[in-house]
Amino acid sequence: METLDKLFRHCAQVNEDAIEEGYNEHILVVKNILKYPEKMFEFQKLLSKWESRGNSKPGIGSLQLPYWTANYIGEELIRQLEDEDVFMAPNASTSEFYYFYHNNICLDASIDTLISNNCVLPHTDPSDDGMCMIGLINLNNRPVRTGFWKYKGSLIEYDEEIAQDYTNYAANINPSNYDEKVNNGILDKAFEVEYGYNDAIFYNARLFHNPVIDTYYTRENPRVMMRLCFILRFDEPQEECYHE
Repeated sequence: METLDKLFRHCAQVNEDAIEEGYNEHILVVKNILKYPEKMFEFQKLLSKWESRGNSKPGIGSLQLPYWTANYIGEELIRQLEDEDVFMAPNASTSEFYYFYHNNICLDASIDTLISNNCVLPHTDPSDDGMCMIGLINLNNRPVRTGFWKYKGSLIEYDEEIAQDYTNYAANINPSNYDEKVNNGILDKAFEVEYGYNDAIFYNARLFHNPVIDTYYTRENPRVMMRLCFILRFDEPQEECYHE
């Protein structure tokens, strides 16, 4: 029986000439990350796709890949960074492809905030399993941007109280009052990180962030990104035991 495993391992090889550039304490940019980016672009075409997937993510997404696919890239990067104190949590990472386009609208009618629709407000992606790091690989033949925001002066959502406070604030923002409610000392765009084809950005999932989707991207020509979600731990994970 043919499987995708062998093909994926070939497509996902990390480039020996990848260049890590520290953007700030929370964000890392890696240039020229994949050895065969054109093959990874072709690989994603083989996967089935979901429309909005009935959750808070607009646009289109692929079926999730097995946990080890994200670890395959992440573990190689950790080795290149020579960080002996960081470990990948076993069986906890996820990876998939996202296809966003201008004016994405989530199909779930109960989700109507600008966090979910149009991607113009930031969100966070915290995890209860440990420190969560997001990786985005740009598979488009043009630069893309990810925006980072401050809510009440903080780049990071530190706890559930801040998360709920932000959710309540964002729920009252709509297209008619957007200019009044953002960049006002409460919710402010702090900066954007631009990165080119076959470059990647890695950042703390608790940062307030959003994809910047310009009018170039349409449903027929969406922004194609490989999204990796790593759960990091600072103690070496124990081997799992299986009993029959």
